[in-house]
Amino acid sequence: MPAKKKTKDLKPPRYRDAIDIPVLFRDGPGGRTRRGWRRTDHDEWTGVGFPSKDGWYLPTTTWREILHAAISVGRDISPWLSHPHYAVREIGARVAPLNAYLDLHDAPSLHHHSAGRRLTANIVLEQGTESSAFGAFSYRLGMTMTEWACRSLMGLGQTWHIENSWPQGIKDPASGVKAVKGQKNPRPDLWGKHLAESRYWLIEAKAGTITRAQLDHGWKQVQGGCSVLHPHGLDHRLLLCGTGIKRGVSRANDVFVIIRHEHHPGTPPSSGPTGSGPTPNGPQPTGPGSPPSSGSAGSDSTPGGPRSAEEAINEDDTGGALLEVARAKMLPYLVLRSLQQSSFSRLRLVPVSQNRTWRRPQPGRLTLMEDDGGTRELRDALRRRTSSPTDADARQVGLEGFLTARVPHTEVTLGMSRQLYAACAELFQADREIAARIPGLRAEDHSPEMDDHDLDARSRAVRREYRERQEEARPHVQRRLRAAFSDTREQPWEARLGDTPGFTLAPAALEATTPETYLAINLDDLLRR
Repeated sequence: MPAKKKTKDLKPPRYRDAIDIPVLFRDGPGGRTRRGWRRTDHDEWTGVGFPSKDGWYLPTTTWREILHAAISVGRDISPWLSHPHYAVREIGARVAPLNAYLDLHDAPSLHHHSAGRRLTANIVLEQGTESSAFGAFSYRLGMTMTEWACRSLMGLGQTWHIENSWPQGIKDPASGVKAVKGQKNPRPDLWGKHLAESRYWLIEAKAGTITRAQLDHGWKQVQGGCSVLHPHGLDHRLLLCGTGIKRGVSRANDVFVIIRHEHHPGTPPSSGPTGSGPTPNGPQPTGPGSPPSSGSAGSDSTPGGPRSAEEAINEDDTGGALLEVARAKMLPYLVLRSLQQSSFSRLRLVPVSQNRTWRRPQPGRLTLMEDDGGTRELRDALRRRTSSPTDADARQVGLEGFLTARVPHTEVTLGMSRQLYAACAELFQADREIAARIPGLRAEDHSPEMDDHDLDARSRAVRREYRERQEEARPHVQRRLRAAFSDTREQPWEARLGDTPGFTLAPAALEATTPETYLAINLDDLLRR
């Protein structure tokens, strides 16, 4: 066991919101592991990728990454088509529980980059909540940390709720079927596509005290999803992410994550009534656990070429990647759209480098502004050039104004480029056109006389029809989005918004970006020890 490093000999964390999250990676069953998260021999986790071995790791992340995960976890935007202003409340509902019940406390710094602090429960969670409130908080924490682990640590793409859709449009045979008493059809929470692996992932999230029984039940849910994919021969991974936290305030009560994994290689599809089905895809296993590379934990297996749909936008003439990104970013778009209509003064333009290659992080991660020297240098140049810069001034020095707004009642500021905003606006309109042709999609259209089972069955049926029509319209919608994205490249914000938002050269915040999006948190709103 390596000698414990003295905290005073370690440098302060580079990022002011840096946090260590203990992670146990394993390929078999097990429980909480008797405070294993407090061991001092955790391996480093650097970069992004699937680990080559099981065991305890101590990755260092940031509060920005965690809030980004809370906002990004799988969604179906159809409920917001008629009420876009509800998106503001949805983001508040995802972020507020984390701020209300979490705190930071000191912990051993095991590696040179460790933050020396971890997430823990605060006194309000211990003494100011009932068990039902703890359960609701655990759900939100579990979904957030699962998204963080899958995307920030292992590079998974956008996640989607399994109750709304399946990979490749596969239909769940149990969907819309009334369950027989004593007979259940367990299913996981999420699915996603890993670009580097070219493989689908089925994911179940658990959180709270996460007993052995809870984890075993979660694994049965993931296996239930596996039973749906197997007949179609799809290569896929099963992941169970259990986030551990207790209600009590304790020096040893760290938030930690247990990840159980299993790889199911593609097989020839079984013959159905038509004798056909999706063909297997993705690489075949290369060894135990089938990691994409044999390097250290978190090694990047795709050093060249686009590593996410967002990076591939400008290289994809079909608009397929753009549609995927726009659909994934609809919730932030709806926030900006809502504030544009109700409180335009909240909107601000924040300059970010036009050179997307400077904002090309490891897949699944944000580019923190501390690492974006190009944007910082261009901002300094603009500051020297004029005392009251505008978006037009910014473009002359190689900057682009991203439209941003602080989400009301949160510490989070979200934003996006003018081209992505235009694409999202086009997708919003296209989805509204499809929804208008499907009676019963809106909750207002449901009959109050329907019982719960009929209402659920009806809701599932119309949402399935909605998704089918989305797929039918996909080629046309992709062309619409590509045209909107291209035509807006040189268009001023005033042409789209009717006015020009105020310009903020250097926000007093911790900033982060992707090639087309922006996120920031105010320094005064960070969790305190």
